[in-house]
Amino acid sequence: MYLRQATAGKNWKIATMSGHDVHVSPFFLILIGLFVFMGLNSSADFFYQLMWAPVLFFSILFHELGHAAATKKCGFGTSKIILHGFGGVAISRRGHTKPKEGMFIALAGPGVTLIMALLSLAGLMAYGFLTGGEPANLAVSVLGHFLLLMTLANVFWLILNLLPIYPMDGGQTMMHFLRKRGARQNEAIVKSAKISLVAIGITAFLTLALFQVGGFLIIIIFAMFGYMNWQILQQAKAGGGGAGPMRFG
Repeated sequence: MYLRQATAGKNWKIATMSGHDVHVSPFFLILIGLFVFMGLNSSADFFYQLMWAPVLFFSILFHELGHAAATKKCGFGTSKIILHGFGGVAISRRGHTKPKEGMFIALAGPGVTLIMALLSLAGLMAYGFLTGGEPANLAVSVLGHFLLLMTLANVFWLILNLLPIYPMDGGQTMMHFLRKRGARQNEAIVKSAKISLVAIGITAFLTLALFQVGGFLIIIIFAMFGYMNWQILQQAKAGGGGAGPMRFG
């Protein structure tokens, strides 16, 4: 993801992976806390809820490493990865990308997430087969519960990132596809913003209908995206020609 708000403030470097510096912000710890305590009904559930910490950390980290690896492969050098309250961001010094390069970089993260979801699901099925466990009992075992959370988290993260909402990966792919079809970058961003606002409205309605109270966290994120895309359209109307490129997810 690429947002000024996401990269602002304090963060701590925790590792360097394949030349990419990995940082964690305090807001990422808050995100983990929300997932841990949101489903905590008793003290007996704490250990299982605590598994959200490694699940979220590795799911988001490898997603961003996918973007960073694709960026490096395109010749734009290494990236700075920041894990924060809305997920993660891979920041690089790349300049103007060609449409195909932009699409490749945008889809690299979801590609890694898809692989992680399939591996987690395969591991869960293999674990159930080897132990002869019933589906209902798999979630009770430590390994089974971890694999189940990894599968659910990565499937959700994959679907969320592929929505045609700018500047998430799906919106980025859409924008670069419009560029590939001949639109100038600012024109492609403005068109993506219009499509995004429609997609946000539909997705927000479905989220509230399906998840009810639990969906309000997602609604807050969609509201932020909606405001960003509305700003792009306002800037275009004022003669600014749209905002510069952003990366999210």
